[in-house]
Amino acid sequence: MGDYVSKYDEYLSVIFANDKFYKTGNELNQILQEKFQITSSNARKIISRACSKGILQSSHPITFGNGQYVYYKNKTSLSINVIKEITKKNRPPVYHLLNLLDASEGIISYYEGLKITASPLRKEKEKSNTLNEILYMLEYLGVVETTTDSGITYIILSSVSNKVIPLMYQHRSNMIMDCFFIPDVRNWLIKHNFIDNKYIVYRNQTLPSKGAEHNNYIWDAFAYTNTTGYNTTLGNSIERDEKKTLVVLDIVIHRSYMSCDVQGFLRRVQAVRSSATRERKILPIVVYQEISSHAFSQLKSLGFIMLNLGSIFGENIYPIIHKIKEIKSSILNDWGTSEEIVENVDATLSEMEKSGQSINLGNMKGDLFEVLMYPLIKIIHPHASIELGKVLKRKEVDGTHREYEYDVIVRDFQNEEIIVYEFKGKNSKIEIPLKPHDKPNTVKWFFNTTLPFAREELQKQNSFPVKGCYITTARFSADALKVLNNINTHKNVKPETHDVFYDGEKLLQLLEGKREKHIIDVLKKYYIH
Repeated sequence: MGDYVSKYDEYLSVIFANDKFYKTGNELNQILQEKFQITSSNARKIISRACSKGILQSSHPITFGNGQYVYYKNKTSLSINVIKEITKKNRPPVYHLLNLLDASEGIISYYEGLKITASPLRKEKEKSNTLNEILYMLEYLGVVETTTDSGITYIILSSVSNKVIPLMYQHRSNMIMDCFFIPDVRNWLIKHNFIDNKYIVYRNQTLPSKGAEHNNYIWDAFAYTNTTGYNTTLGNSIERDEKKTLVVLDIVIHRSYMSCDVQGFLRRVQAVRSSATRERKILPIVVYQEISSHAFSQLKSLGFIMLNLGSIFGENIYPIIHKIKEIKSSILNDWGTSEEIVENVDATLSEMEKSGQSINLGNMKGDLFEVLMYPLIKIIHPHASIELGKVLKRKEVDGTHREYEYDVIVRDFQNEEIIVYEFKGKNSKIEIPLKPHDKPNTVKWFFNTTLPFAREELQKQNSFPVKGCYITTARFSADALKVLNNINTHKNVKPETHDVFYDGEKLLQLLEGKREKHIIDVLKKYYIH
């Protein structure tokens, strides 16, 4: 067989002379069988010897579907385009991941990777790859890298790794944008009877890398519904609960919704259906700002519900989205002056008023109030570090996890204290009650529940005393005011430079003292009437 070996080597050297030429093991085996009329077993031996001699190289230990290696020219590497060609047929989740990276300036979050590859959080079936297994493959091939910043893990194309810092800042802003509308979309879906209001889990902008987990997969949101067009079980609530449909949402706002998004969403829906012990109906809903024609056709043929933000909030939502992107980027990256931030908030609230959607966008209006307070906090605390949307968490003795989100945490180095701020941007006619302490949007929720928790956690890291301040454009109930005035006499809670609480009227007085006329005008126009 010696004479034939050189013939095989010569042939393989010729066909693998092209840097872009590649074949899977099965394809190369078949080529050799047909060319030289040999058995599959002999073809395998010839391929193995050629690799040993350096005539070609294999992707070992990386396989591309059905345990197959890919063979290509020696001393070269598989390009991203070649890997996409191979995986499009043999490993679609990898193909979709690379497509999304290409469409996203070379960066996505690990969270988005879980969605697009439809990877389970924990490996339960031998055939299903986890995202970590996919990333190991791509990192081994030198195509991607991973890095973590501010609690978010990013997947980055190796070709753009030299620009990783600005890319991470921008992409974090994009992730927050995708989360920004979820509370208002949720309220719209409840209002129009798409979902129940009893049990809803969703991704939020404070932790944009953490989604809603259900059945070992990640979703932007999930809920349940009895809506079927006609409810035949009106009397029996237990029977009605058992017949509920699972509603899962896929929400992409910062870019166009693409075919790879459809495939990732579809695979997760199929996985949940096939894993259920009894068949549960699933209602998939996609929410987007823009969508490709291919993705639109695919969703339509699948029978998924499609909602663009324009159909929910009106066409005037689009300039609002643009303004919010600017605002979020300027704060996250510490760009622009305080006046520019206030100007952008003013313009955004104006667009919301024009759109006639101020009521439907109530959560967003509350978020914009928090943004409006950012310049004020910088004035009050000129020598301080300011953390926005901070989450503090710990594991309790009984094994349960406890966590709370804080609007702003300030470390004031001049006054040597930490101040935890609670902001509520509501209509000035709304009254904030004193209690209960175990429900959000009450005075006791902040001063008796979340502030003490923050004090315990923050003083583990810092010796400064931890104090609190509740700022709202609404008004406090009479019993709440009585308690707040009492708290304001406690030095262990009251900040050095200001009070522990501000309602709409007191807030305007504080701003007048700081000569913040523009913020006052915005508050009077949109919050305090």
